[in-house]
Amino acid sequence: MESKVKIMLHKINLKRRLAIKILLKSVTYAFALFGLLFILLLFVLSGMLMGNGATVSIPQNAVLALDMDEPYAEIRRDNLLTDMGSGMIPSFADVLVSINLAAHDNRIKALSARIGNSGLGLAQMQELREAIEYFRAQGKKAYLYSTGFGSFGGGTSEFYLASVFDEITMMPNSEVGITGVSIEVPFVREVLDNLGILPEFYTRYEYKNAMTSFTDKLPPKIFSDEMKNLAFTLNEKMADGIVTKRFPQKKATDFMNIYDQAPLSAEDARQHGLIDEISYESDWKEKIKKNTSGEFISINDYAANWSFRKNSKGIALLVIEGAISEGTSMDNPVSSEAVVGSDTVLAQIEDIAKNKNIKAVVVRVNSPGGSYIASNEIRHALVKLKKERNIPLIVSMGNYAASGGYFVALAGDKIFADEMSITGSIGVLGGKIVLAELWKKIGVNWLFIDTGETAGVMSMNRRFNARQKELFNKSLDRVYADFVQKVSEARQISVDELDKLARGRVWVGMEAQKKNLVDVVGGLTAAMAEAKKLAGFSETEAFSIMFYPKQKTLQEKISELTGGMQVVSAKYIQTELGLDISDFYMLKRLQYDAVLMPFIVK
Repeated sequence: MESKVKIMLHKINLKRRLAIKILLKSVTYAFALFGLLFILLLFVLSGMLMGNGATVSIPQNAVLALDMDEPYAEIRRDNLLTDMGSGMIPSFADVLVSINLAAHDNRIKALSARIGNSGLGLAQMQELREAIEYFRAQGKKAYLYSTGFGSFGGGTSEFYLASVFDEITMMPNSEVGITGVSIEVPFVREVLDNLGILPEFYTRYEYKNAMTSFTDKLPPKIFSDEMKNLAFTLNEKMADGIVTKRFPQKKATDFMNIYDQAPLSAEDARQHGLIDEISYESDWKEKIKKNTSGEFISINDYAANWSFRKNSKGIALLVIEGAISEGTSMDNPVSSEAVVGSDTVLAQIEDIAKNKNIKAVVVRVNSPGGSYIASNEIRHALVKLKKERNIPLIVSMGNYAASGGYFVALAGDKIFADEMSITGSIGVLGGKIVLAELWKKIGVNWLFIDTGETAGVMSMNRRFNARQKELFNKSLDRVYADFVQKVSEARQISVDELDKLARGRVWVGMEAQKKNLVDVVGGLTAAMAEAKKLAGFSETEAFSIMFYPKQKTLQEKISELTGGMQVVSAKYIQTELGLDISDFYMLKRLQYDAVLMPFIVK
């Protein structure tokens, strides 16, 4: 009896020590986080006192320098971490405008750029090509340097962007990895089955394949065919763009034969006419300086010098980037989450509505979709804005404007899409991850108490029963019918005809334009020009651009950072306890989600 008591006391002491250990770690980690926050604030304040972020003067002879490996986001990166550096990071729109302004700036003599493994999407690359072409059309040179296109392979998109430059120079012993487009999608159903995890999802309809990777062991034919069509369409478009600029006498089909020979060494690439010179970057820069008598200035510094506020009247540029959700937007520098919150966007739309100096609105959509409710709210608010203010509203699609992103775009008087923008995906899916078999495997038993047959409908611990499945699918039918009806009304396409374009099908921009899902094949610059014309500005009249989201206040930046730290702290403690189940939380959020299945395109 005495030994049993000792064992019991020993177990209690172990639990107490474990609890104290966890508490001490939590307290220590919390103090560390707040200490880090305090240090960050000191850096920010000292930067403000020292004039950090002040504009850099532009020399009379300058070369605009652009690093195309930078993943320029559609929104301006604006947080405490950027305040510690050189200030707010330019958005993709800022980069485009900077190049267009530099084309007419007598101080800017040339454009220099670097590229290797770029984080830009294909539609963004296409828009950059157009901006660089415009720069060159003003009689200015554009030079490009690369230490290698892609890593061994996977450099096709990078070379597509590079091909628009006057001269392409590469580092000795580097490679051109123009190996064509590759799309890779993992199918993990067997792994989930082994773990006792069941993905129970339903779609409207067969082309809505965002969860196919989880629900199927092998890719269904309809999914494979759609991905194959997408890959060959993008590949053909890039090959055509390369041939047009580098080999105007050849056909795109002839050029594709080079893919099977790649990766090519820099020496072989020069013999094929893919590049012009081979040298080290320092020598390349010296040559540009000699040709232009100019000093290098980064596009970030150049963008900080110009201001859109040339006129009290102007155009609002509202950027919607990321998965669409209800609640507030998040672009957290610590947790790396990017979410478009409907509450935040609705507040921005309300702010635009109050500003009588705004004469037109351009909505830049770069989103694969998300919550149907949130997307519908944003779409409705945009329609209401243009009607009540009687102002034109133009939509510009970025790399993605699919599903919920396309739903938002329906508000536009005109929809612009790049040739390689991915859009459509008019459909809906819903469901949940079921962990019932997993709990059995690890010996966890649950008590279920329901006050009705559908009370536990979204529980991850059990499957849908017959009644729940029936009601859930009826809900999906209602959502899909509403989606299709609103597309039919906005695009003036009959419901029967739309059925051939919907059902979750994905289109690239040039195909979508032929199907009347978008109006114009063109980028953000073209959309802004159309908004300017519809707003009544003359061709030479100056106007301002009001960027949304607006620059954050210091209080908002602190709140955003501390929120991210809380996420990091929670994940750290979960890991220490062996309870790192954040992936399950992510999967639980997939309800009426309409996000495209992520894939790798290079």
